[in-house]
Formats: sequence, structure tokens, C-alpha cells
Amino acid sequence: MSHPHNPHSPAGGVVAAVTDRAAQRAKELGAEQVLEALRAELEHRPRLGRLVRTITEGGQRVELYSTRIEGDPTTGRPAVTVVHAYAPAPPWPPTVRIAAVVPEDPPHPEP
Repeated sequence: MSHPHNPHSPAGGVVAAVTDRAAQRAKELGAEQVLEALRAELEHRPRLGRLVRTITEGGQRVELYSTRIEGDPTTGRPAVTVVHAYAPAPPWPPTVRIAAVVPEDPPHPEP
């Protein structure tokens, strides 16, 4: 995984990481900077976005969220939806895993 954590975050804080697949997709879409900004934000606000569902994975509660990031017409970067999983704890520390970056379909012109 990329970006394992921010060494400057306070002890006991949330560790936020981007999976290799999500990082690669962000690179393909030109969304690396906005994804890094979101990763940093999730260290402080791990429940950012819309709660999609809560699951149990290996006996641990995991909350799945989606967050939409607006596109940038000047750079040609499309709007993207980012899916991340938050595992509050245990184990400690709480973790966020950004798992997917999905481009939004461009609007279709009306006939």
C-alpha cells in the first residue's frame, strides 16, 4: 500500500493508506493530488463521506464510505468517487484503507 501513514500525526491517531490499485487508478485519471489530500483529511475525519454499509471482516467491524470529488475541467480530470473502508478498532490504531477510485461518466449532450 502507498502512503502508510503520516509520521507527524498524533500518537493514537488514525492511519490512512491508499491501496496500490487505487493509487494506480488515481494516477491514470490525473487525480493523485486530490487523492492525497483526501487521504490526509481521512486521518482526521475517517467517517468523511456517505456511509454505504457496515460489515464484519475477520471479527472486526468495518465501515464502508464513498466520497465524491469534483472534476477539474481546466486539467481534464473527471469527477471521481472514492471508496474507503474505516476500521475503528481494535486492532489499534484505527485504520482507513482507500480501496477504489472510480471516474464518473461525463455528461452526455442533449440531442
